[in-house]
Amino acid sequence: MYVVDLPVPADERRTFLDFRFLRDASATLLGYFVNTWYTHYLSVITANIRRWHEHGLINDLSEPTELGKYAVPFDFNALNMEKTAYISGIYYYVLSCHKGANRRLMNRYDGKQVLYLRGFDYEGSVYSGGRLAVGFSSLDTTQFNWMLGEQLGPHFQVFKVLSPKDVYWETFAAQRYFYGDFADMIGLAQHPFCSVYLNALRWREDIAHLIDRMDHFVVYVSSITESVLWELDQLDTDDRRDRVTVVFDERAIANKETQLGIQNRIQDEFGDKLIWSKKGRPPAHSVADLREQLSGKFLLTTRDGFEKDMEEHRRRIAASSARLAPGARETHLEFRFHPALDADKLTELRDLSAAVQARIETRCRESGIDCLLLFLNDIQLRIFMTLLIGEHHDTGCAFAAYAAVMQGAVDYYVQPGEKVGGLPEDSRERHLEMLNDHCDMAHHIALRMLAYGKSDEFSDFTSIAETDYASTFDVTKLAVDRFFAALAAPSGRSFGPT
Repeated sequence: MYVVDLPVPADERRTFLDFRFLRDASATLLGYFVNTWYTHYLSVITANIRRWHEHGLINDLSEPTELGKYAVPFDFNALNMEKTAYISGIYYYVLSCHKGANRRLMNRYDGKQVLYLRGFDYEGSVYSGGRLAVGFSSLDTTQFNWMLGEQLGPHFQVFKVLSPKDVYWETFAAQRYFYGDFADMIGLAQHPFCSVYLNALRWREDIAHLIDRMDHFVVYVSSITESVLWELDQLDTDDRRDRVTVVFDERAIANKETQLGIQNRIQDEFGDKLIWSKKGRPPAHSVADLREQLSGKFLLTTRDGFEKDMEEHRRRIAASSARLAPGARETHLEFRFHPALDADKLTELRDLSAAVQARIETRCRESGIDCLLLFLNDIQLRIFMTLLIGEHHDTGCAFAAYAAVMQGAVDYYVQPGEKVGGLPEDSRERHLEMLNDHCDMAHHIALRMLAYGKSDEFSDFTSIAETDYASTFDVTKLAVDRFFAALAAPSGRSFGPT
């Protein structure tokens, strides 16, 4: 059981409902942990809107009041380094996992490739009051992951599908790199497993694509779900059965069925306080019937038996061969990181992201910035949208614009003399340090995202990244400088380009 800080305090829920479709979309990415941090970041944007509206600075998401155009040139409370670093770092970790797996899939490997299939751990969360929620999760699959990685990872290339709890546990080590060392996450994301991200709408297609390229299959049956049963059906063929090891964990199955019952009771008792739960019907097969069916088709063992006879299992894997041999099995999987929504809803998200970008570009190149608060909030929203739909090159451009706003604010506030929105002397250094820290963070993330390329591209894109960064930064910085320069203009200011 664990406690998390909820992203939406009660007094912000009304504003947050305006963005409910974005929160709901992020819930279909990769489980509760990923959704939590995406929602954390989105809450920064919605809290800004609510605060500025309450203070009479804006009329809506894109229109400032006259007061909002010049009375408050910058809002330091609109920034949150932790939430910005985490949403970006989590995305980068998932991308690094998938890209690392693609590197292995695309290059000839004469050793044995193993596909590890399993039921994911269940997880749930309930409001406990205030800003807190109580989360609960099974651990059987996670613990088996650790053991399997230690026992098979050094000997074979072991591929698995990245699960929600994988991201939760695996990013504990990666989080120390979230604030400025993204490149150091890449190595962590590729050991001891090769983990692919599969979109919930396309996972069957991608699993089917991998199967003929794998020499052996380890299936950890820790729950009885439609997905696990489907995967077992795919392995039930004449040329695959002898290359399958099924680890049937009755204790884990019982644990998850108990948790499913607990979640159902919580749903009945707490209703709308239930934030997250395992969705799905109870298993259609009894444990005894499924065990008997599987034992007649595959080599079936218990969890304890699997560990006890590990040398024998490694020998079986070493003797297995895929239908497609090395030299013929090389491939890659598309990185379909976007909400698992139908085409129309996905188009709606992409259209919104494009509309936000168009608004940013118009303010940079045509109309000029008349409200830096809304301009920066649009950049933050653009960061969210591009990370939501897996367009990290565009994320890099958005962070370049973010860095330009931070640098423009630094240049404005370091100038001596009275100015609109000037910093109090006792907090001046702290605020300038804050701006510089955000500028450095945005610069680093921007270049890493811009230089990463697609998930099946492994060239050096550093030069292209630096060019793209400079292009966006320079255009944005010029617009920001014009905004700050206009603050000193007489009444009847013009905020457009000169």
